[in-house]
Amino acid sequence: MFITGIFKGLAAYFRAHRVIFKHRLWPYLILPGVLSVLYIGLLLSLGGGWFDDISAYVNTHWIPEALQHSATRIITQILLWLLLLVLIFISYKHVILILFAPILGSLSERTEKLVYGEDPPDFSTTQLFRDLRRGVYINARGLTLSTTFSAGAWLLVFVPIAGAIASTILIFCIQSYYGGSGLIDYALERRRFSVRQSVDFVKQNRGYVLGIGAGFVLLLFIPIIGWFAAPTYGTIAGTLIAMDRLQQT
Repeated sequence: MFITGIFKGLAAYFRAHRVIFKHRLWPYLILPGVLSVLYIGLLLSLGGGWFDDISAYVNTHWIPEALQHSATRIITQILLWLLLLVLIFISYKHVILILFAPILGSLSERTEKLVYGEDPPDFSTTQLFRDLRRGVYINARGLTLSTTFSAGAWLLVFVPIAGAIASTILIFCIQSYYGGSGLIDYALERRRFSVRQSVDFVKQNRGYVLGIGAGFVLLLFIPIIGWFAAPTYGTIAGTLIAMDRLQQT
C-alpha cells in the first residue's frame, strides 16, 4: 500500500497536466512560476559567486597544513553546494508556496470544482483569520521538523561514501514528505481540518504524501522549466490526491 501510494502520488502530476490542459489553467503558472525561477536562480548565483572564496578560506585557515590540498578545496565546495541545495529545498515551500497561498489556494479550490464538482465553503472573515493562524502554525511546525531532520541527515555526509549516499536519500525523503503534506493541505483546510486532523490524515496516507512531495522535489531538479512549473503542478496534484483519499474514507 505504501509503495503503491508513492507511485500514485507521482502519477498525479500527469493527471495535473491533463487538468491544466483541459481546463486552460495556464495563467496560474505565471506569477508563482516567475518568482520561483527568480528565487532559486538568485540563491544558486550567490553560491556560484561566493563558494570558491569560502572554500579557499576554509582550506587555508581551518584545515591542518598537512591536509591542505586542491582535493580538500573541491570537497569543501561540494559540501557547500549540498548544504545550499538542502537550504533551497527547506526554504522553498515556505517562501514561494506561502507567499502565493491565496493564488495556489484558489487554484486548488478551482481544481476541486472542475474535477469533482465540489463547491467551496461560504466566505467568512472570522474563518479566514482562523485559517491564517492555522496555516502559520502548520508551516512553522513543518519548517522546524524538516530543518531539524534534514540537518541531522546532512551530517551523515562526513561518513565516507555510504554516509553521503544515505544523507542524500534521507534529505530527499524528508523534504518530499513535508513538501507533500503542505501541497495536500489546501484541500484539508477547506474542510476545516484541525492541525491534529491534518497531521493524522498525512500519517495515514504517508505513501501518497511522499509521492506528491517527491514529484515536487524532482521538478526542482529541472532547471527553469521545473522551477517554473513546480508550484502549480504540485498544488493540483496534491489536491487530486487529497480529494481521492477523502472520498475513499
